Amino acid sequence: GDCWFLSVIACLSLNKRVMEKVIPPDQGFGQGYTGRFVFKFWQYGQWIEVVVDDRLPTINNKLAFLYSKDNNEFWSPLLEKAYAKLKGCYESLYIGYPLEAMVDLTGGAPESFQIIEMPKDLWKFLRKLLERGSIVCCAKPGPVGELNEHGIVTGHAYSVTGVDQVELRASRVELVRVRNPWGRVEWNGAWSDRSAEWSQIADKNCPRMRHLEDGEFWMSIEDFKNNFDCVEICHLSLDQLSNPAGKLKPWQQMIYEGRWIRGFSAGGNLHHKDKYYWMNPQFKLSLFEEDDDPDDSEMACTFLVVLMQKHRRRMKLRGVNFLYVGFDIFQGDPSKAYLTYEDLQKAGPVLSVKEHKNSSEVMERGRLPPGHYIIIPSTADPNEEGEFLLRDSPVLAPCPLPSAAESKELFDTFCGSDEAISALELQKLLAEILQKAGLNEKWDEFGLDACKSLVSLTDRRGFGKMGFTEFSNLWSKICQWTRVFSQFDKNGSGAMDSQEMFGALQSAGFQVDEFLMQLIGLRYTDPDLTFSYVNFICCLTRLDTMIRTFKMMDRFGTGVININYKEWLQMTMYS
Repeated sequence: GDCWFLSVIACLSLNKRVMEKVIPPDQGFGQGYTGRFVFKFWQYGQWIEVVVDDRLPTINNKLAFLYSKDNNEFWSPLLEKAYAKLKGCYESLYIGYPLEAMVDLTGGAPESFQIIEMPKDLWKFLRKLLERGSIVCCAKPGPVGELNEHGIVTGHAYSVTGVDQVELRASRVELVRVRNPWGRVEWNGAWSDRSAEWSQIADKNCPRMRHLEDGEFWMSIEDFKNNFDCVEICHLSLDQLSNPAGKLKPWQQMIYEGRWIRGFSAGGNLHHKDKYYWMNPQFKLSLFEEDDDPDDSEMACTFLVVLMQKHRRRMKLRGVNFLYVGFDIFQGDPSKAYLTYEDLQKAGPVLSVKEHKNSSEVMERGRLPPGHYIIIPSTADPNEEGEFLLRDSPVLAPCPLPSAAESKELFDTFCGSDEAISALELQKLLAEILQKAGLNEKWDEFGLDACKSLVSLTDRRGFGKMGFTEFSNLWSKICQWTRVFSQFDKNGSGAMDSQEMFGALQSAGFQVDEFLMQLIGLRYTDPDLTFSYVNFICCLTRLDTMIRTFKMMDRFGTGVININYKEWLQMTMYS
């Protein structure tokens, strides 16, 4: 029942860098073996560790779930066990879509297509996706596990692992390489392993001569269209991909969190526009750079918006299902923080999802003229409660700072044998990063007090130091917030006034009112009443930490927490 998860593992094994992110290296059954294994999953904006032992469920002395054909290979069932623990239990993994596992294993931006909706030149489109490093899966809807006459299993997820082309009788044939994650049951039509077409190819470097994994096969692009109905894609972000040769062009993204609360921010979809719709959360989308397609003269920006429901699969154990969710995009006004009831009555959306869906993710690819827009996520009906994560990946102004992958080398030069850094070492690390980016003269540098604050906000173990996992999560946010700071520091002075700061907070996904804005001003402004770059980063780190801490303590999603004296002291010390 979890082939949707298995198909993504098959794709994951082709990307060593992402694989090592999910399965940290140097774990095994040799020297240092303790029975303890660590895996990492992306959950709602950050990577978290899941620890499991190596006890695996069996039936009649055989592994009950995922297993390898090699009796001494156990990484895949241990990964499956960790994922089951993350989602609640093995039963939680029964029936799903590859998109959900793609996101959890990579942190990428998902997208789903029906074959009939995809570009006319599908082979070229798939090639570009794979060149960009995207993970691609496909499926043939139908009764689970049924086999058609050509060896394709319905209701089952496959991986797309490559494309190629060959010359046959002076004409070009476009081929797609597909993998059944079962490691068996393959396509038996044209261009399959033993088909007659291969005997007519003289080129020894043709795709057939290359090594294929068990369950992997070639088929023509036309057969691919005829035998699969849907394609699911995960675009990897900048931090997940190494790009030494500049060949890969991964997507960048902004991340916002929110919640629909009964009677407060759960206004339902556009059918309730006259009454409750205005109550829904609102988020800014800014499109700046136009597409660089020489064949298209239209001034437009391509973007992808993804709305993700939080914790719903785990809640299935309590009989709670996925909500029907979606979103609309309206033209925005840069002078306004949000659209009022009156604004929404006058205006219609410039783009909406086709329908609200009860799936873990709902996404929409769009193309709009450069400008400012407002995204409004909603449930199908008013007063339906739930948490969500909203991500958009427009063509953004590039972040001048190095990615988390590039900063790892610098981190290693400053950390000690305990693989962690102190506040003083963090100060030196950030100073070197700003200097290498040429920003040490433009922006102020991180002082020791600021670095002590950053360490205390991320140090959940109480060691007074920051490990690379904490640094990596913090750094990805700093890169995101730095893009926001660059966007709102319009005169390039290295500081923002209160109005610019309010817009920057909204753009970064923090909903603040005037009272909170006054408190932020008292705490973080310089004597000239402006917000410096360092104060901006420290402010957002604190807001992010306090919001996460509150949500972690609000176990039942009531919007109210009860804390004792010790917890209060811990929260105030962190803040």
